[in-house]
Amino acid sequence: MKHLLFILFLMIPGITLLAQNSTSSPYSGFGIGELEMSSGGRNAAMGQTGIASRSSLFLNTANPTSLTTIEPQSFLLDMGLNFKYTKLENSTKSVNVTDGNLSWIQIGFPITRKIFGGITLNPKSSVGYNIYSAKTIDGTSISYPSVYEGTGGLSEAAGLLAWKLTKNISLGAKAGFMWGNVTQTLNQSIAVSSTTYELAQEDNIHYSGGYLNLGTQISIPINSKSSIILGGIAGLSSRLNSEASTTITKTYSSTSDVISSDVKTSNSMQLPLDIGAGISYLYGSKWVATFDVKQCNWKDATIDYSPNKLTTNNSFRGGLEFSPKEDKRSFRQTTKYRMGYRYESGYLKLYNNQIHEQAFTFGVGIPIRKDRSFANFSVELGTRGTKVAHLVQENFIKLNCSFNLWDNWFVKRQIQ
Repeated sequence: MKHLLFILFLMIPGITLLAQNSTSSPYSGFGIGELEMSSGGRNAAMGQTGIASRSSLFLNTANPTSLTTIEPQSFLLDMGLNFKYTKLENSTKSVNVTDGNLSWIQIGFPITRKIFGGITLNPKSSVGYNIYSAKTIDGTSISYPSVYEGTGGLSEAAGLLAWKLTKNISLGAKAGFMWGNVTQTLNQSIAVSSTTYELAQEDNIHYSGGYLNLGTQISIPINSKSSIILGGIAGLSSRLNSEASTTITKTYSSTSDVISSDVKTSNSMQLPLDIGAGISYLYGSKWVATFDVKQCNWKDATIDYSPNKLTTNNSFRGGLEFSPKEDKRSFRQTTKYRMGYRYESGYLKLYNNQIHEQAFTFGVGIPIRKDRSFANFSVELGTRGTKVAHLVQENFIKLNCSFNLWDNWFVKRQIQ
């Protein structure tokens, strides 16, 4: 019971944090926002790989099947935070921004000897931008400023179930629910004589809907020291329900009038099919090398409320982990060193330019509490977008910190 109370204590403020902005990217105004990657502290340092990753010490929700590695009477909790510094620049100017948010809260535990369960709570996407532009009325010298602003995003909560079919073959499923609000505003003002007229349009969309992901992993022993793991995932296509409202307000001489307010309910978003495959190579407990390929066909997605240009996102990710010979007496020899690389072709295509993203990752896992629990730290150095066609290029540094805590459940204490 004390474990459950502790989890609830962590998740209550976590739900509030998920609603906060964790991006300042102008690209977050398209689609459902900037997609978040949140599958565990170990994965974050290894190029966000995870489809074929398995470990009894670390949670990996990129593939729910990996839960079958959890030891009997064990309980795993992983909670992560991130801080991001980004330099936004186009062909004429640049600006620096900082963001931060809760990355994930996830738990895993065995149910029976062959069935395992888990719960995750994490952001799905983030929207956060503020764009200023000045326009001139045709035939006059009068200019008026326009400010475009977006906030919000989607969160998700999911339950995971994994089944150890045989010693080397496991199956898994992840059923989740996504929800969130996205607010987009346009503020325009114009001064005529001594009077300033302001026009504000606010669009609010609330999304909600469920989804189902499936996964599998196969372990193939090579010899007494090494093995290969093959993994696969498939996210089934689903729909998000939405409720959208638009309010237009006119302000002049300190007087505000609501010109129009409209509420519309519709099944507005079709989520695309998401498939991926991965392979990992393990050499004893010292080396882990993993590689993932993933495709998400956003070209088939439909979004009713904004004219977005979506395309297929292909991702390629690789990671490496090295653990010196484990010796409980040596701090250095139980620390895990990690690195990785990822490339995302991007699901946005603007002015015939696909908004791709790439990043290098580096990190360590530092043992705590007799080396079965870990504090994971990683840094991600990456770039996104382009300065071609007056678009924006983002150069970012992202710091991730997570605590992967291990504990025993239902173990009777013996007093001698």
